[in-house]
Amino acid sequence: MRIFKSVERDMEAANIRLHPEVYLSIVGFLTFLTSLFSFSFFLLWFLEILPLKIPILVFLVLVLPPPITLTLGVLIPRLIASNKISGLKNEIPYASMYLSVMTSGGLSPYASLLRLRNTDLLPRLKEEINRIIRVTLSTGIDPVSALAKAAKDLKLKEYSQLLLGYASTTKTGGDVLHYLYSQTESMFRRMALRIKVMGDRMSLLMEGYTIIAILGALGIYVMFIISLSFPKFQALPPEIFFFFSFILLPSISVLFLYLTETMQINYPISQWETYLALLGSIPLGVFMMLQMVIPYFVDVFPHIPVLSRIPMFLREMLALREGCEPALGLAISLIVVSLPVIVSDRVFSEEEKGILDGMTRFLRDLVENRKTGLSPEKSIQLLAERDYGKFSKYLRLMSAEISWGIPLRKIFRDFRNRVKNWICLINLYLLIDTIEAGGGTERSLETLAEFAEETKNLEYERRARLIPLFIVPYMGAVILTLTTTMLLQLFTSMSSASGVQIAVKNLTETLITPLILHSFTLGIVSGKIVSGRISAGFKHAFLLIMLSIVGIYVATHIL
Repeated sequence: MRIFKSVERDMEAANIRLHPEVYLSIVGFLTFLTSLFSFSFFLLWFLEILPLKIPILVFLVLVLPPPITLTLGVLIPRLIASNKISGLKNEIPYASMYLSVMTSGGLSPYASLLRLRNTDLLPRLKEEINRIIRVTLSTGIDPVSALAKAAKDLKLKEYSQLLLGYASTTKTGGDVLHYLYSQTESMFRRMALRIKVMGDRMSLLMEGYTIIAILGALGIYVMFIISLSFPKFQALPPEIFFFFSFILLPSISVLFLYLTETMQINYPISQWETYLALLGSIPLGVFMMLQMVIPYFVDVFPHIPVLSRIPMFLREMLALREGCEPALGLAISLIVVSLPVIVSDRVFSEEEKGILDGMTRFLRDLVENRKTGLSPEKSIQLLAERDYGKFSKYLRLMSAEISWGIPLRKIFRDFRNRVKNWICLINLYLLIDTIEAGGGTERSLETLAEFAEETKNLEYERRARLIPLFIVPYMGAVILTLTTTMLLQLFTSMSSASGVQIAVKNLTETLITPLILHSFTLGIVSGKIVSGRISAGFKHAFLLIMLSIVGIYVATHIL
C-alpha cells in the first residue's frame, strides 16, 4: 500500500467491493505464479528440454510475464474507473436535466437522485447512486455530505460541480432549483462544445486512417510492382504483400474502429437488432466466397462449377482483363453480406429519427395543452389524434392504455420493449416520472420540453458536422483503384515490350483482389467514424465496392 498509494482511491472510484490489501495480495500472488512460470521456462530452456533457438523470444518469456501481471493488476482499478468516468460524462447532463425537472415538480434533488435507481437508462449513475447510499448507511453521515464525498472520490468535473454545488447551495439556503437549471444549461452547452471538438477529432482520425489505408496501400503496391521488375532482389515477396493486404490492413481497420468507439459520444443503449441480419448474410457470404474466390487461387478446392463461373461471366461481360475473376467474386460475396444490413439499418435508423422528431414536437404540444388546465393524462389522450409521424402509433397506443387504466410505469415498459432509441426513452421516462412524482406541473413539463428540444438539436448538430467527412474515403478509393490498375497496365506493357515473360493473370489476381477488400473495410470504418454506427458503414462499403469496380473498368477501357 505504501508503494501503490493510488490503488485504494482507484478502487473506491471504480466501485470495487474489495479491501485494497486483499486486492493487492491477489495481485502479488498472481505475480508470484507468473514468476514461477518464467523460472520453470528458464530451467527447461537451460536444460535444452525446450529447443528454442530464438534468443529474443526466450528473453521475452523470461522477463515480461511478472512485470506485466503486476502492472495490469495495479492498472485494472484505474481502467475501470476511467471507463466509468467516460460513461458518466455522457450521462451527467441528462441526470441534471432529470433533477431539474423533478425539482420543479416539487421533489427534493436527493429524493430525485434516489429515484434514478429504478431505471437502467443511466447505468453508470445508477452504480454511483448505490455507492452513495452505501456510504450513507455505513458511515452514518448525512446525504448532502455523502454526495460531496462521492464527488471528491470520482475525479469528473461535471459530476463534482453538480454534487458539490448542490451540497453548497443546500447548506447555505440558496435557490436549489435555479442552480440545477443553470447547471443543466451549462452542461448542455459544454456537450455542444464536446460535439464540435469530437467533429475535429473525427476529421483527424479519418485523415489518419486515409493516409494508412490509401497512401500506405498504394506505397506497398508500388513497391511490390517494382520488386517484380527486379526479381533477383525480391524487395517485397508475395507473402509479405499477402500479409499486408489481407491481414495487416484489416487489423488496422479494426484498431481504428476501436479508437472511434472510445472517442465518440455513446449512449448507454444502442440499436443492436440491426445486426441480426448478419446472422443470415455472413454464412451466405462466406459460402459465396468459397465458391467464387478460393477456386481461382486453389485449383483443387471443391466448388460448384455454376457458382464459380459467375465471376468469369461478369468479367467477360465487362470486358476486363483476365485475372479479375476473384476480385469480382469477392465483390459479390461482400455485397451479399452487406445488403441485408443496409436494409435493416435504413429501416431502424429512419424509424428512430422519426420517433425522436415526433416525440419532441409532442412534448412541446403537451406543455401548451397543460397550460389550458387539462391534466397530463387527458392532454396525452387529446394529442393522440394529431400526426406526429413515426411517433403517432406509439402515442395512440399510450392513449389507449391510459384509457384502460394501465399504470404509467407499465406503459413505459411497453414503449421500451418496442423502441431502442436512448434519447426517446429518457425523454419518456422523464415525462412518466414527472407525472407520477409531481403531477406534471406546467413548469416541470416546460423544462422537460426545452431540454428535449436542446437534445434533439445536439443530435442534428453532431450529424451535420461529421457528414462532410464522407467525401474523403470515396476520393481515396478512386485514387487507389485507378492508380493500381494503371500501374498494372504500365508494368505489363513494359514487360511485353522488353520481352520479359510474366504471369499477367496471376499478377492481376494478386493486385486487383485486395482492392475490393480495402474498399469494404474503408466503407465500414468511414461509416463508424461519421455516423457512430458500424451498421451504417455497410452502405458505404457497398458503394465503395461498386465504385472500385467502375474504377477498374474506367482504367482498363478509357484511361
